[in-house]
Parts: sequence; structure tokens; C-alpha cells
Amino acid sequence: MFDNLTEFRPVADLSRLHGNLAALHRYWQDKRRHGTLPARRDIDPVEIPRLLPHIALLDILRDPLDWRYRLVGTRIVEVMGAERTGKRMRELFTPPAIEATVTLMTELLATREPLAFSGRLFWLDKDHVAFETLILPLASDGERVDMAVMGLEFGQPKA
Repeated sequence: MFDNLTEFRPVADLSRLHGNLAALHRYWQDKRRHGTLPARRDIDPVEIPRLLPHIALLDILRDPLDWRYRLVGTRIVEVMGAERTGKRMRELFTPPAIEATVTLMTELLATREPLAFSGRLFWLDKDHVAFETLILPLASDGERVDMAVMGLEFGQPKA
């Protein structure tokens, strides 16, 4: 879908997510109050230390639609091969990847619901690496998405 560096497919059934992503999803659900979205202030790293290497916090930027990595977990940095904290998606991705990501972000902003994907990454002279990702919307006011927490898991591709 993105380009020749990445392929992925939606995960419709969130109950089938990898253990850490399933735990992150449960944590996010527990932080929802009366149907509103949790805010960044509701996410307490002390409550989820095991998940921290696998998550990134994203600032959602508008006009043009983009995101900035506010914080990137150590496992993500290790697999990606570079620190992304402070960088924007539009600085890092190829044009086809930007287009596909903007489509996903538009869906996230419109539905205010989690998005999950799995697939393979091909890059950095590494063998392809299987991944699964979960993007969870956050809203300072409980309604308008202004951040997201993204969980990523990496492994060897399934035969």
C-alpha cells in the first residue's frame, strides 16, 4: 500500500492484536470516560512501563495534515535504525507513504476510533521485518483528536 518499502493490511479484529498491543488497547479503553477520548494527561508512563519501549506519542498537526513524533520508544528506535523524536511524518516518508498516511490520519480524525495494521517492512539493508501497529486517538478536550499513541511490535515474518 505505501510503496516498495512497506506493505500492510488492516487488522479489523482488535482482539487478535499481539499481547503488548492488546494491553495498550485495554489501557486506552480504561482511560475513556463516558464515551470521550482520553487525553495525553491520562496516559501515565508509570502505569505501563512494560509497554514504553513499544510506543510513540504523536502530535497531530493540521494544514497540511501531518504528525510529529513527540516521543519514540527504544524498541521502535532500535528497529527503525534512527531516532524520530521531534521529526514530522512528511520529513521521513516517501510521497506515496505520505499520501497513504494522510488517508489513515483522515480516517482516525473522522472516526475517532483505533486503527490497527500488520505487514512487513523492507528497508535499511535488513531482511524484511514483520510488524503490527495500533494507533489510538487522544483528545485534550475529550472530542477533537490532537494526539495519538501508537504501539508497534516487530518480529520475524510468519512462514
